[in-house]
Amino acid sequence: MSVPYQCITRCGESLIAARGSSIDTFDPESGSLISTWEVPSPHGPRLVRSNSEHVSIGSRAQKSESPEVFVDRLSSPAKRRKLVTEDAAKKPTWSKRTSRQEEGLKKSNERSDAIASGLQTPAVILLEATRNGSHVVAVTGEDKTIRVFQYDMDGGIDRLKQLSQRIMPKRPCAIAVTADNSTIISADKFGDVYSLPLLISETEDGSIQPAIPTPAPETSTKPFAPAANALTVHSQRNRKALENQKRQTNRPAEKTERTFEHNLLLGHVSMLTDLALVNLRGRDYILTADRDEHIRVSRGIPQAHIIEGFCLGHTEFVSRLCVPENRPGVLISGGGEEELFVWDWVKGAELSRAGLGELVADVRHKLGGDAVKYATTETVKFAISGITHVSPLENDGFEDLIVVACEGIPAIFVFHLTPENQLQHTQTLMVPGNVLDISKGAVAGFVMLSIDFAHTPGSMTERREPASETIGSLQSFLVQGGQLLSSNINFQCATDVVEGAIISTNMLYGLQNLRKRDGD
Repeated sequence: MSVPYQCITRCGESLIAARGSSIDTFDPESGSLISTWEVPSPHGPRLVRSNSEHVSIGSRAQKSESPEVFVDRLSSPAKRRKLVTEDAAKKPTWSKRTSRQEEGLKKSNERSDAIASGLQTPAVILLEATRNGSHVVAVTGEDKTIRVFQYDMDGGIDRLKQLSQRIMPKRPCAIAVTADNSTIISADKFGDVYSLPLLISETEDGSIQPAIPTPAPETSTKPFAPAANALTVHSQRNRKALENQKRQTNRPAEKTERTFEHNLLLGHVSMLTDLALVNLRGRDYILTADRDEHIRVSRGIPQAHIIEGFCLGHTEFVSRLCVPENRPGVLISGGGEEELFVWDWVKGAELSRAGLGELVADVRHKLGGDAVKYATTETVKFAISGITHVSPLENDGFEDLIVVACEGIPAIFVFHLTPENQLQHTQTLMVPGNVLDISKGAVAGFVMLSIDFAHTPGSMTERREPASETIGSLQSFLVQGGQLLSSNINFQCATDVVEGAIISTNMLYGLQNLRKRDGD
């Protein structure tokens, strides 16, 4: 089964897209596939069947290399995962359970499906590139690892070369790179935000040096002393257990902290969902959003512990933050509600709102009966999964456009951000599948979309029936006249088939899990 591209980003003049455990690099003007990098498997090569010759050659070239990877030796290795077939995953379990137990079991099964997706290596869940286009930062979710790549020319081909990997204490859920291209800001769902240097260490000529190997923890020579003694133990059985404890010569090895540099900047008391870095009038700020409807404004490094204010007004979780490049004092946010919010985040004041409920309802109505059925059987509510700011190539009266994607909706919504900071709807663009991710194009005036070709449009669980027409997983659109026009660029997307893979809904869709239920 083929896996769609779950996240995309631009890097200089190239497009970077991640599907499953691989990262592909594209030329956005021609749509050609430049190179492919795959997460190394701890259990041998991955079982992949390639449907295109150029992908197979790129994969073999990548596997034949021995990239410089600096691993934190004190971190635990990746867990072994049990691969299951689709029939086994659908096998019912017959037992009496309460509704709360059933709900907990459903969440557990979703997590199991994400692990047993047929991928022998962790999936890439986040992508971010430096502003100068020289490095790419990726996060693989199941092993909680931040990977840094250098984007350079290798043998006449632009490809990603992994420089380092660092296993974080908790799984990152949002990342960003500072404007000076030197620091990674990583946030996890437990509410903590860390800063890490982009490069571990550099020599005078700018090359990367391996991190100093971490020595194995020394075994303590101090004899183990049990808490019990002969005066407190009376039964024959317990006395034998005490004698066995006294025979121990050493204490068990204690856990050692990770040795790579990672500094705690700030923390939320709720699940963190997104972050944005802003520079306003020469001062850096960190904007963070969480599940408890809060948007916090904190100072940048090294004063990130100082809270400047909050943007309060959401009544559901906040999932996405967007700050237009030419309006750093304006923030656009969205989440589990049917509205977009526009803020003056410096003052914490709400400037305007724009509704999405009727627009989404029109899309479902155009799709017909199936979309209505999915909306009623799954959920009527929706969550905003992507917000990006784009500008047209020429000034045509629509200087600033805000493009919005919603989870499980096969359409994108285009708004004009007026000089008065109002959002005016200009277009609803239908696409052949649910939008998984949205990004600015590598070329100015373009927008890139990642399309889900595995599920039925309008549904996040129903699998799409095989069709004779091939659906492009990546699509490019030109911004003109306040609308998005198809660029007619055909991307040569990788079509590798992972044997026995099950595309987990949780791997592509997960924002609805942030919605609070009764008792939360």
